[in-house]
Amino acid sequence: MNIFLIKKAKNIRSLRKIPLPHEFLIKNIKYNYLYSDSRPPLIKALCLYVTYRCNMRCRICGIWKTGSQVSEMSLNDLENVLSDPLFRQIEFVNINGGEPNLRKDLTQIIRLMVRKLTHLNTITLNTNGLPTDRALKNVKEISRICQKSGIHFSVSVSLHDLEKRFDFLSGIKGAFPKVVQTIRELKKIQKQNKFFLSVNCVITNYNLLHVHKLKKWCEKEGIYLNFTLGEVRERFNNESMNNILVKADNRKYLIEFLYDLAETKSIFQHHAYRYHCMADMLQSGTERTLSCHYLMFGAILGADGTLYYCKDSKALGNTQEKSAYKIYFKKENLDYRRNILMKGKCKKCPPNTFNRFEFEKDIMKYLFFFIKKKYLGTDRIKCDQ
Repeated sequence: MNIFLIKKAKNIRSLRKIPLPHEFLIKNIKYNYLYSDSRPPLIKALCLYVTYRCNMRCRICGIWKTGSQVSEMSLNDLENVLSDPLFRQIEFVNINGGEPNLRKDLTQIIRLMVRKLTHLNTITLNTNGLPTDRALKNVKEISRICQKSGIHFSVSVSLHDLEKRFDFLSGIKGAFPKVVQTIRELKKIQKQNKFFLSVNCVITNYNLLHVHKLKKWCEKEGIYLNFTLGEVRERFNNESMNNILVKADNRKYLIEFLYDLAETKSIFQHHAYRYHCMADMLQSGTERTLSCHYLMFGAILGADGTLYYCKDSKALGNTQEKSAYKIYFKKENLDYRRNILMKGKCKKCPPNTFNRFEFEKDIMKYLFFFIKKKYLGTDRIKCDQ
């Protein structure tokens, strides 16, 4: 190993993708016994909505209806906000929208975060894949930036159905072949630039009966497919949209599909545990048992600088007008977090992620699930067992 790599290894950012067993153990103890949910630490995970503008007109999300009316933070605005003490320990950033690739300065935003957030080790990008040329250009450049900086980078492309059914859901004629082109071109770039590529499907009443076909299509294309449940939230501006939530008549079909997804025997398919827990919640009405990185130490930063505890949180305040730290830890907001979110909404919130933080906290639960599933052949294991 040359001098440069030795120095780089000493940097705060880790070059290793998989932590050592003792690191898992230390973090598991820290997250379960040393952190307090009622008084969270400085945030480690940030979901950054760089824009609410979108070039699709989806029938399951209405952010595009108001996207152009929101004043987006400039690069300088974002730099000022990220200088706040609340963000000094961030390790994980999810870039979201709207459609992030509509920001002409997206790669500059990435460079800013890499420079500003010294603990940063993971960046994820959620995109609809359009426009194709700009998406490819940005991913190519961002992946190079991340690889040079020792940061893990992943891209998730939204695809909720196939052919004309996807066009219907996206509200854009001819959207499907364009998104498929983006995915296939990204796979080519992936051979040279290191990043993880996946497809994300939001399950709603529109596409539930077609999810098996999408799963087979992704298997044929050789791309990882992640499923999440459609949700109605004020922040998504979709409260008036019909057919998002799966109807009672199709609930059994959804539960069986999720249990089928949980049947994998590979220890590396940890999302199988998440799917199993989602099915349990739907079937038995049980409360959520999987951890949530927002509840642990996460936050959302809106395109205009508004801060939220999570996707179901009310607006806490604007970070361009007041310190993010003071907003996040304001007594009134912490009371809201503890009494309204934690005691109410959190218990019924579906686990649509199972990222590194959540996995590190729930690793013992996951290992117990995996052992019973693989070696004991136990069926329909309850997630709280």
